[in-house]
Amino acid sequence: MADLRYALRTLLKNPGFAFIAMLTLALGIGANTAIFSVVNGVLLRPLPFPDADRLVQVWSTTADEKRSNHAAADFLDIQRENQSLTAIAGYRVAPFTAIPHNGQPRATEGSIVTLDFFDILGVQAKYGRTFSRAIDRIAGERYAVLSGDAARRLYANEEKAVGQVLKLNSQTYTILGVLPDRAEWPGSSRIWTLADKDVPPSPVEASGDGADREVRYFEAIGRLKPYVSLEQARQDMGRLSAILQGRRTAASAPRQLQIGPIREQLVGDIRFALLVLQGAVGLVLLIACANVSSLMLARATGRRRELAVRAALGAGQARLVRQLLTESLVLGAAGGVAGLLLGAWLIVVLVDLLPAGIPRVREITLDRVVAMSTLLTALVTGVLFGVMPALQAGRTDASAALKAGGERGSSGRARARAVLVVAEVALTLVLLACAGLLLNSFLRLQNVDSGFDPENVVVTGFMLPEARYSTNVARGAFYRRLIDGVAARGEVQAAGVGFPGPLQGSSAAGSFDVEGRSTPGQSERPYANLGSVSGGYFKAMGIPLLSGRTFNDTDTRDAPGVVIVSRALANRYWSGQDPVGRRIRFDDAPDAPWITVVGMVDDVHQLGLEKGATPLLYFPYEQFTLPFTNLFVRSPAPEATIASMLRTQFSTLDGELPVDNIKPLQQIVDNSVAQPRFRTMLISAFAVVALALAAVGVFGLISFSVTQRTREIGIRIAMGATPRQLLGPMMREGLTLAVTGTGIGLIGALLVSRLLASFLFGVGATDPLTFAAVAAMLLTVALLATYVPARRALRVDPITALRAE
Repeated sequence: MADLRYALRTLLKNPGFAFIAMLTLALGIGANTAIFSVVNGVLLRPLPFPDADRLVQVWSTTADEKRSNHAAADFLDIQRENQSLTAIAGYRVAPFTAIPHNGQPRATEGSIVTLDFFDILGVQAKYGRTFSRAIDRIAGERYAVLSGDAARRLYANEEKAVGQVLKLNSQTYTILGVLPDRAEWPGSSRIWTLADKDVPPSPVEASGDGADREVRYFEAIGRLKPYVSLEQARQDMGRLSAILQGRRTAASAPRQLQIGPIREQLVGDIRFALLVLQGAVGLVLLIACANVSSLMLARATGRRRELAVRAALGAGQARLVRQLLTESLVLGAAGGVAGLLLGAWLIVVLVDLLPAGIPRVREITLDRVVAMSTLLTALVTGVLFGVMPALQAGRTDASAALKAGGERGSSGRARARAVLVVAEVALTLVLLACAGLLLNSFLRLQNVDSGFDPENVVVTGFMLPEARYSTNVARGAFYRRLIDGVAARGEVQAAGVGFPGPLQGSSAAGSFDVEGRSTPGQSERPYANLGSVSGGYFKAMGIPLLSGRTFNDTDTRDAPGVVIVSRALANRYWSGQDPVGRRIRFDDAPDAPWITVVGMVDDVHQLGLEKGATPLLYFPYEQFTLPFTNLFVRSPAPEATIASMLRTQFSTLDGELPVDNIKPLQQIVDNSVAQPRFRTMLISAFAVVALALAAVGVFGLISFSVTQRTREIGIRIAMGATPRQLLGPMMREGLTLAVTGTGIGLIGALLVSRLLASFLFGVGATDPLTFAAVAAMLLTVALLATYVPARRALRVDPITALRAE
């Protein structure tokens, strides 16, 4: 307690030093708190399911697909014949149009699930109940379960929602129960309905023949049996893969069943990105520790007389070290409290900045685990930055210090401060190199030609309810009326429907044969992503037509099949020749119809800007009709004007269709690079903070050196030394440390940057230009940080300096 009281008095006597040290620590600890809260919420916090480590997800793979869903017949066979799971449930994510009694239509995402779904998850309803095999299989009524969020939005009260009637996609459902918050799976779902024979597509009644196994739409989760390991379950899935392959058609591509922990499937690729961010912010904290440690070494030099007096009065080395470590811990604790407050604010900012698709965002909070981690970090930090100054000061020679006075420092402390500055510069260069690589990559990614023009384009996605649009004829008629109505408006330059939209992946693909080429084996057939579009889609999107024509009103369901190909597909299968007039077919039967290529358009990045041009086949929407699509409208009118017009148009055609996701196409482009932008922004911010701290470290070291050499400088000026002779040694001192730190940092950066290889686009992990640029930047900052305090040496008055000495 005596040490603690003395430490507080000492720090209060030096408020400037205490404030700068606390601010430096608060920056490092606050940034660590914010990033760790994200890591804790997304990666570390337990899933809200009982025995979540026994929950697994089952999927299938082929040579062309890393991950795909299950056909109904395959799902039922896995359910019946697996030997490693207590149960397995299927689900598929589906968009819903929800209309409460006397309410407005609302678009929301949900899932169609099998009976055992909530039993496998171990989720109990907060109000009401979930699905029951004993009751709901026989009842034959339509039931739904809501999330707490959906119940509050639709009925303003969770408990009162139970038993209410809800219209979903034009079908009437009774709400069975409301789930507790955080208990949703998948996390994006807000409504769950039961899959049965009246809700197609369904796994309940599958024919089991080979053709039926080629339509895959259900994902699957299961729970491992007691004492069954994940490796044993994988062997079981390998056994089932061979069995299921024998039940498919001979032309079916080989499929392998895969199984993995549900947590790994949830966090996906985001795990590594978050760990990289945690490592980067950890470097910032180390640099902050080195900075504060350097400050304390400088301060200890000024306290030599005080420490010498205490040593002369009987204080041993251990006593002095304990006192100085107590001061460090007090500073660390104060910096920890300030860092906790800063971190709480940064968490709110981070959650707003997180790109779409990050799982478990609602779990990111400043909870007890994060708070205790911050406290522990503060205490460890206090020891880290305090131990070197304490040990140096503890070796004080009382007699020598009292004879020499209190202003001159020892060479040991000077060397220690130099080592700390070199470490700061080295760690800063590692961060700068990583930030430079990510920034270079991000700029290259943004400059990629997407293949379309997003300016002045508005898009909205929607789904037609199966109950009212059960046939392709009905869907095609609705799309035609919608396109004609929107295109007729004077402010609209072009309008068209198309699915999938650009940069939004692809949910439809297939293999085909090219007329005039020998028919290869199933695994070697030409393969492409498929789209269903109208003729106005290409003009609305600004996709150039390179040859032939786009679709027109004659390309109806009863007309001969036609298709438009992308340039990448034409180059691959027709060797760069004009493909117009060529023919393809999707069925290898001799009497299968041929489809004629009527046009070729430029390439579009369908899967993402970083994925390259995707071979695409576009079909007219009337010949390849889907119950869901996107409407693209090109117009110079304000977005609000177009949105109002679209709502009116949809309401005129079908008052039960919600239109609440209207957005500019540019937003989709921005969202497609949201994750690399987020990584680049954060690591660049950390690098800037590190650069500032390194500059302060170099500045402080040279300033201290100038102060310690006041007598020497005064004598040299009195003897006629020139400004160059005075500046030279100090500039050499600062630049030597900077160059040494830069060299060490380059070696570290070459090793660390390889971890970023998976995040980079168009630039190597050891790009020499990036490394040279960041090294030059760091040395320039170090040069300025050295020159400014060194210039102070020229303003020393020799008479004043000698008199003070």
